[in-house]
Amino acid sequence: MMARIDRFLNGFAYQLLISTATVVVWAMGWETYGLPIVLFLMFFLFVLRKDTMATIPLFMNALFMISHTGWTFSDIPFYIYLTPVLIILGMTIHVIRYRVNLLRGAMLPGVLVMLAALGLSTLNAGDTLSPMYGFYALVGFLYALVYLFYVNTIQGDHVKYLIRLMFLLGIVVSVEVLLFYLGVDDVVFAIENKLINLGWGISNYIATYLILFIPTTFYYAKTTKLPLLWIVVGILEGIALLFTASRGGIIAYAGTFGLCLLYLMIQRKWWHTALHFLAAFGVIAFAVWIGRDFFITLYDRLAALLLDDSGRIPIWLDAIDKFKAHPLFGNGLFARLDEQGDYRMFHNTILHTAATFGLVGLVALGMQVATQFKWILKRKTPEAIFLAIALLGAHMHGMVDNIYYMPQFMIVIVVILAVCENAYREIPSQTARMT
Repeated sequence: MMARIDRFLNGFAYQLLISTATVVVWAMGWETYGLPIVLFLMFFLFVLRKDTMATIPLFMNALFMISHTGWTFSDIPFYIYLTPVLIILGMTIHVIRYRVNLLRGAMLPGVLVMLAALGLSTLNAGDTLSPMYGFYALVGFLYALVYLFYVNTIQGDHVKYLIRLMFLLGIVVSVEVLLFYLGVDDVVFAIENKLINLGWGISNYIATYLILFIPTTFYYAKTTKLPLLWIVVGILEGIALLFTASRGGIIAYAGTFGLCLLYLMIQRKWWHTALHFLAAFGVIAFAVWIGRDFFITLYDRLAALLLDDSGRIPIWLDAIDKFKAHPLFGNGLFARLDEQGDYRMFHNTILHTAATFGLVGLVALGMQVATQFKWILKRKTPEAIFLAIALLGAHMHGMVDNIYYMPQFMIVIVVILAVCENAYREIPSQTARMT
């Protein structure tokens, strides 16, 4: 019985079932039921299984179930607050039951330096030092907890399992984008005014996830005998990204697309790959011609905003000024506040780190990012290359939008690292748990 459960949890059917349920829950607005079910399933898997990999499809799919928009603190449902409590409780029971040592992980030094930077940043925080400082610091601590938990509780090599999960999530996000536009009264107006909102995220957030997930589609173009099929799917996902109208996301994706194309040509006849892409573009061109009014509108909007910095340049200059004022420890978490006194970021990972945590934070950031790529690329396999391209694309988008330090993206980043790190440190004689 247990062997059957293991095969199911490590198989494609399990991942497909959860991803299909995610689309249904999102489309029907059933997150009130779907999210609690996911939470309790995660809790029981934490408690009952030594290998925690089976919780990751639940964890990552839960990010895309919320379709509701416009919640305020007064009407956020109770289960949203319950989420971190139940997850941490399940993790705690797992650690105690299986006697897990959490103080092991390649990114631990970078995490500790960042936590030190967070503490030292309070020296210059001034009037912004408040109880909310502790709340945001706790969120940062949770990133570290998720990483340290998974890197020490995943059993065996699950890299291909992760690749397949990310591919399915790319399909989930793309389908949700399609359903959103099918559900609006005026698609042209929605594009013109960048109204896309899936509940769990707006245009820039959607674009970041697609940047992370689309390279795994091209992985299958590299490793299967039907590259044309996967190239068509990848281009369709790229069109979904275009319809987010996120200029930063589109530019970052253009870079990752180019890297994917280049890698696909390696070890194959380059003209063979080029013909597949030309054939794929021919298939897509027909769809574009049918919906040409929408694409013309999208082009006009992007062209009109091409040289518009959307207010980012003054924000970046403000970050530089704040760094100059306190270069060593930064100005604290709340270095940038809006007119209502609410927390805001600097729309650039490096500048945000410099302004808030100073040189100490920049050292920590460099340590973390270097560790991520070092471990992901420890094996020069197609899996490693495409995961590295995905992560690079996300970091590229982080130069113009808020990516690093945000829970929804940090979860994906630390999970990728934890899976790769755990798989690559397995001794050769050990039988890996393959999918």
